[in-house]
Amino acid sequence: MKFAIHTLVFYGLDTLRLMVQNTGALVDKIYLSHSKKPWTAYNEQAAVHYESNINERFIDDFPFREKIVWLEGEWRSEEDQRNHSLKRARADGMDYMIIQDADEFYLESEFLANLQAIRANPNYPAYRCPWTVFWKTTGYVLNVRQGNTFATVTTCPNFAVNVNMPDVKFSSRRLVNRIQEAYMLPGLCLHLAWVLSDAEVLQKIETWGHSHQFDRMAWYRHKWKAWKPSIKYIGHISRANYLGAVPFKGILPPELQGLFIRGQQYEPLTIRDQMYCWYLDMKSRLRTRLSELLRGHS
Repeated sequence: MKFAIHTLVFYGLDTLRLMVQNTGALVDKIYLSHSKKPWTAYNEQAAVHYESNINERFIDDFPFREKIVWLEGEWRSEEDQRNHSLKRARADGMDYMIIQDADEFYLESEFLANLQAIRANPNYPAYRCPWTVFWKTTGYVLNVRQGNTFATVTTCPNFAVNVNMPDVKFSSRRLVNRIQEAYMLPGLCLHLAWVLSDAEVLQKIETWGHSHQFDRMAWYRHKWKAWKPSIKYIGHISRANYLGAVPFKGILPPELQGLFIRGQQYEPLTIRDQMYCWYLDMKSRLRTRLSELLRGHS
């Protein structure tokens, strides 16, 4: 079986090399898909304000350079860009394409456990795995709503795609059209989704696939810039879905030990912003509670 990694390249450049170093030895190919412009499907103005300033020379001295395939283009949506890599993986004779963006890492034993589980269960269209999402540093992880409880380990939307099934394609951002048939793998993904500088977070929320789903600047002021460990309800799309951030007590792979992110500056909220933040928090909590009650009566 041939395994490939597929990675979107736009932001998160500080950890891209570390990601390749993290799992590059364990796969056959690494597809780095780069676009100079962000997607327009979610925020039409993003392409006006943001542009990637790197090219293929950026990876000349990367580890496992001989395995890397640099894919260049511009795409309207996340699924369009991911499907472009999937098409190339099929042409290259890959069997499974692992979605591992620049902020996703694994202990070697966890990654190998996922590969072995795929080999033992080869006939699924897609594969999921557990993940934990980091906040601000590698010292904190998000406490995420899971029904009526909260947990720091949840489910990664999509770990890998079965390249040999020609009808499988990305249909909604990272998800494929047959994701409901996915097989659950054991190996934990360490997702550094929010281990970014202030500037990188602002770029992320302006350009990613969820840009149209929340008040970006209110969240950036209330939850990112003014964050301290006591702050609650830090979710972006639904504030109440993330109770807060708690200390991470697990083990980091060698690539992440000593990782330090510069460019984060705390800014306390004004009284006016505190009131507006409280209002948005309560609104999200009430909506969440109403959804729970409706589900309980259905």
